[in-house]
Amino acid sequence: MENVKKIGYDVDEIIGAFDLVIKQECTILDNWLKSRYDFTPFEQKIIDDLAVEMGNIGDYFNEEELKIRFIGQLFYLAAIEIPQKVRVFYERPLSSLVNNYSLSVICDCLVATPVGYNTPQNPYFFLQEFKKKRGEKNDPEGQMLHAMLIAQQKNNDNKPIYGGYLFGSSWRFTVLDGKSYCQSPNIDATKKSDIIHIVNILKHLKELVLSR
Repeated sequence: MENVKKIGYDVDEIIGAFDLVIKQECTILDNWLKSRYDFTPFEQKIIDDLAVEMGNIGDYFNEEELKIRFIGQLFYLAAIEIPQKVRVFYERPLSSLVNNYSLSVICDCLVATPVGYNTPQNPYFFLQEFKKKRGEKNDPEGQMLHAMLIAQQKNNDNKPIYGGYLFGSSWRFTVLDGKSYCQSPNIDATKKSDIIHIVNILKHLKELVLSR
């Protein structure tokens, strides 16, 4: 198609191309971030161990180590999966033509309704892992926005898409609601209280998906 345009992972370029509006206040995001749950002693022990490991060597993990040793443990604690309804997927390609822009990304982690044995159908949350620095061709926020825009079109339900991205131990969570885009302050995954906060946020994803 002659008029199809390419766009990379530069965040400002994506925001401009799709007329996204950055919001400083977002009720949907605020309600998501306020979620609180109780943890068993066993779960507290896992959180304690994760806090020690992240504090000691977390910033030296490569992406695969971070996924296996930390992100996977967080989703285990969040207990988000429900057979045939909610599932966590890793390293899945996603592509689409959105507003005449060709978008594509390898999703480091996504939460979706599954179809068949092991295929994501309707994606609702994306998490892109750390890269070296902002402004690189693989900026995680830009990759996340590609995935969120593709999901908006794919789901076609006028419901918000949830996301997150991280640089090392610094996490941010985001919401794309129509053209409104907002994100949380930094959350420091080397701190036990912030790890608890991340798990609470991930736990609440299950309710958000089921309520759609």
